[in-house]
Amino acid sequence: MKSFPARFLIGFLLLFTGPLADAGTRPSVVFLSPDDSRFWQLVAGFMEAVAEDLEVDLEVQYDRESHRFSYLRMAKDVLSREDKPDYLLFMCKEHVTESMLRLADGAGVKTFTFNTDVPDAARASIGMPRSVLSGWLGHLSPDNIAAGRSLVTLLGKQAEQLGLASGPSIPMVALSGTLDSSATKDRNGGLLAAAVQQRSELMQLVYANWSGTLAREKTEVLLKRYPNTVSIWSASDGMAMGAIEAARNAGRTPGKDLLVGGVDWEPEALESIRQGELLVSLGRHFMGGGLALLLLHDYHHGQDFGDMSPDYVFRYKLEPATRDNVERVQRIMDPKNWSAIDFRRFSRVGETETGKTVPDSDAVLDAISGALAGQRADTVARRE
Repeated sequence: MKSFPARFLIGFLLLFTGPLADAGTRPSVVFLSPDDSRFWQLVAGFMEAVAEDLEVDLEVQYDRESHRFSYLRMAKDVLSREDKPDYLLFMCKEHVTESMLRLADGAGVKTFTFNTDVPDAARASIGMPRSVLSGWLGHLSPDNIAAGRSLVTLLGKQAEQLGLASGPSIPMVALSGTLDSSATKDRNGGLLAAAVQQRSELMQLVYANWSGTLAREKTEVLLKRYPNTVSIWSASDGMAMGAIEAARNAGRTPGKDLLVGGVDWEPEALESIRQGELLVSLGRHFMGGGLALLLLHDYHHGQDFGDMSPDYVFRYKLEPATRDNVERVQRIMDPKNWSAIDFRRFSRVGETETGKTVPDSDAVLDAISGALAGQRADTVARRE
């Protein structure tokens, strides 16, 4: 690991050899989406709204095979072009992250990773941004460990308030994603830590591969095996919706005698919260790609982000959507509202108020959320 003075010197040199040289050009960015699910379409849609305002040439590619090797192949195809992009933006995946970063560095394309933590193997080999590969500019991810822990806490508190926790513990089952996902591992880590510390008793954790159908099938089995289950912890909203369907089929009443919580702020899940079936969804990470674009835009125009995070690694908290704030969250999620604000106001380039401060990633996302929540989709027109 480089000392702080060494990292500072690298950042200082890059300030004059990298972004300032491109300050008068439009940055070109290729975003590799790991799949074409509803969540990643939201991520890409938000990025497109941000890119339009910031005058960033954004290309989105979806990995419809949803496999780490097809993801690597997509990166190779982009990096083999004669006309390469300035930046490659992608999610870290086990076993291919190091290869993708090294290929980009060798091709002279700067990279930024986001959404999931850097896999341990890659970290052991190439460290973190700018420690070995100077073209790996930064990394951004939500605090998934805290999210997993928070979900246990929220489910447990509601169980106590509804009088469902009659015994010394609160029986809980859990649905997780895929074995090769760092988001899965981190959310599971928060779940397991909280279950030990709190009253919730984890009866069983199963993997449903982010699939609502598989989650429904596995939940049907779990509810037969553990008929006294009070809460269902789900690492995604898609799986949570499958669990709710299974609970109904089993004669349970989600939101009353069985509590379900998920992650992602998916529109269907937010509607389920309004109806009282889903207790909570943790989210706002759909904005992560937009924040990464904002950082790259500022870097490209001479405003490096080392002062926001000396190690070029950014982490932010996921926020809960509940019946108390679901309307506000739905305004934040509404694409019509994304077009109603000018994302240049959150850039540190120019004379904006944001540009005069040194915010952290949570502060920027808070500001964006506040602006979006203040919009009314039925009263604003699309900005010319």
